[in-house]
Amino acid sequence: MIRIDSLTHRYPRQKAPALDRVDLDIAEGSITGVIGPNGSGKTTLFTALSGRLAPTSGRILFSGAEIDREERAARSICVGIDRDFSSARAASVLRAARLRPTWDESIFTRLAERFSLAARGGLGRRSQGQRSLFITSIALASGAPLTLLDEPTGSLDVPTRMALAEEIIRVNAEADGARTVVIASHLVSELESLIEHVVILSAGRVVSTLNAGDLVSRVIALIGDPATIRRLVDADPHARILSERPLGRLAEIRIADASPRTLDAAVSAGVESAPLSFQDAFVSLIGKEN
Repeated sequence: MIRIDSLTHRYPRQKAPALDRVDLDIAEGSITGVIGPNGSGKTTLFTALSGRLAPTSGRILFSGAEIDREERAARSICVGIDRDFSSARAASVLRAARLRPTWDESIFTRLAERFSLAARGGLGRRSQGQRSLFITSIALASGAPLTLLDEPTGSLDVPTRMALAEEIIRVNAEADGARTVVIASHLVSELESLIEHVVILSAGRVVSTLNAGDLVSRVIALIGDPATIRRLVDADPHARILSERPLGRLAEIRIADASPRTLDAAVSAGVESAPLSFQDAFVSLIGKEN
């Protein structure tokens, strides 16, 4: 287990902390998604986990032991949108990557063939998508126990994003629990089939952590008489209203954490229920927090 204990970080001249007492457990060997709006703290969390940043306070523990920045850097690799490789040459990046004792040449060869990655030439001459594919392939072939991918698919077309998702799953499965992959992405809908667990960040705080499949079941839209819906939600100690949209005399009210008993009572009262997509459920939860 990778445990994050009350992690906080403040950047100079910024009023609000980028990370605000974040408590989080990441299961080793898993593929975990970190999602949230711009400025939610995703990149700051990644740079802290990878040892590139010393947080203001808090602890990061691997298998129960707190480790320093140098050890975190040795155990992890972090690639993403905040790293500029436009002035680098592919051969130099690849040569440095091969120095890792955990480097797996067979993985890089497979990815290079699938994505037509050239091992020579300047990365600055490639499109942003081609650079992203090259650097992400380096990370996957690195063998790093903790692999952090910050927006790895944002600049790729749909078929390539799907192919890269397949490779991420394959690399994680082949490691047989020895590698943990954490992915931050704005493409929320595409993470649903890739990740096992989801962490939702907003304004530097953890809004929710749950199994990816549970996000959809946690939020539901109820359509009917708004007074009836509010009465049912008020009677449920765990349910809460996330948003409300008028529909003439009726309303669509999105609620979270309603019990089966509440949902059954809604149906009996003539209220229609409608499941939400992975992305809509996420947007509803984030909208309530902001």
